[in-house]
Amino acid sequence: MKLKAILSALVVMLAMVAPAQAVILGSNLVRFDRNTVLTAAQVTRQVASVTTTATPASGTCGVQFVFKDSSGITLTTPSTMHMYLSASSGLTHATAITSFAALTNGACTSLVTGQHAIVTTTAAGLLGLTLTGSAATRYVVFVLPSGKHLISGALTIN
Repeated sequence: MKLKAILSALVVMLAMVAPAQAVILGSNLVRFDRNTVLTAAQVTRQVASVTTTATPASGTCGVQFVFKDSSGITLTTPSTMHMYLSASSGLTHATAITSFAALTNGACTSLVTGQHAIVTTTAAGLLGLTLTGSAATRYVVFVLPSGKHLISGALTIN
């Protein structure tokens, strides 16, 4: 009982001193980010798959992505990852399109215009993007923090 009280006090002290740090206690992982404490279950639910719905148009393609965990359940916390465009459904980087931007869901910060970005889903695991450019077929490749790649279906800009 005394050890549990000491560990609880340590967690509180660490939260005040280093609120953006992850604290590992046994098999539980609790992340403090000033406002939120995530349970171990929330932290360990990682992106495992993505479904894609595309709406091609003249000069653009609207795309909605839904990210799911390994059980096929849509995420319930935001997830951030790198994203780049591929000319094929593989690892080859595509030549740049004019631009891409967040559509209705999530956030997109372009690192290399029309080629590479950091994206963040909504808390509901959703990300919407608009790809703008000349007629082409592209694939969106998401690079997860684990290094795993998720590749979208073919996306056509008419």
